This record gives sequence, C-alpha cells and structure tokens, in this order.
Amino acid sequence: MPMLACLVSVLVPLAAPLQDAPPVVHLWTNGVPGFEKLKDEPEQAKDWWVKNIHNPSLTVYLPPKELANGTGIIVVPGGGLSQLVVGAEGTEPAKWLNSLGIAAFVLKHRLPREPNSPYKIETALPEDGFRAIRVLRQHAAEWGVNPDRIGMLGFSAGGE
Repeated sequence: MPMLACLVSVLVPLAAPLQDAPPVVHLWTNGVPGFEKLKDEPEQAKDWWVKNIHNPSLTVYLPPKELANGTGIIVVPGGGLSQLVVGAEGTEPAKWLNSLGIAAFVLKHRLPREPNSPYKIETALPEDGFRAIRVLRQHAAEWGVNPDRIGMLGFSAGGE
C-alpha cells in the first residue's frame, strides 16, 4: 500500500496540468457588434494555426501566486491576418511570461485577410485590441492585475 500512495503522489501532480485548460473569455457576450450572427461559427484549427475567428477572445494564463507581480500582457499572435499562430506566438510566450510573474492573455482576434472575410483591417483590429484591454481591466482584480500595468506584445502581423 505505501508503494501505491507514493505512486499516486507522483502521478497526480503530473496529470493535474493536463486537466485544467486555461479559461477563455469572449470579448463580446453576444458576439461582435454588427456580426452577432457569426459568433457561434466554429473556429478551424490544425497543427500550428487557427482560422475562422468570429468571436474574439482572451485565453487567460495566470502566473503562480507566489511569483505574480501585478503586470498583465495581452499577447497577439502573428499569422498575416489570415490565420493565427497560437502555439509558438501565443501559448508559449504566455507561459514564459508566467515564469516571470506576469499574467498573460492570448488574444484571438478577427482575421481581415482570411479569404471571404467580412472584416476590415482598419476597424476590426483596433476594435478587438481596445476591447481586449477593456475586458482585462474589467477582470483585473479577479486576475491579480494592476489596471495601470497592462501592455501588449505582438508577433509579426500581431504587432500591427
């Protein structure tokens, strides 16, 4: 029996991170204003990219409480505005920021250069970016972020 207890005490902590998916918060409750009918259209994901984003969101990555320093960074993946590279330019940087005590929020924004996209670069991107900041500020206390210590980190087209 002691061997079983030892094995369980080793395996349970290893399995726990696999079970807890990071929370996702949509930027608009009822979908993007003017495009509400598209909000339930499923995203498409394969290998390293995500497309067909009609319900922009923030995926929340919080640092361990003992490291948290009150800073929050919205991470905006690149992908030419036709797809998002959410792994290498979203999840991985978010986890690295967490190791520094920084709360990270990966933004999945609308893709105006995706074929047949109804969105315009000059309106969709600023709307999603500004809305992401407002959502983060609304949840700042809940997520342990100082609303005066919020920044953005963009990769490639995400830096636009």
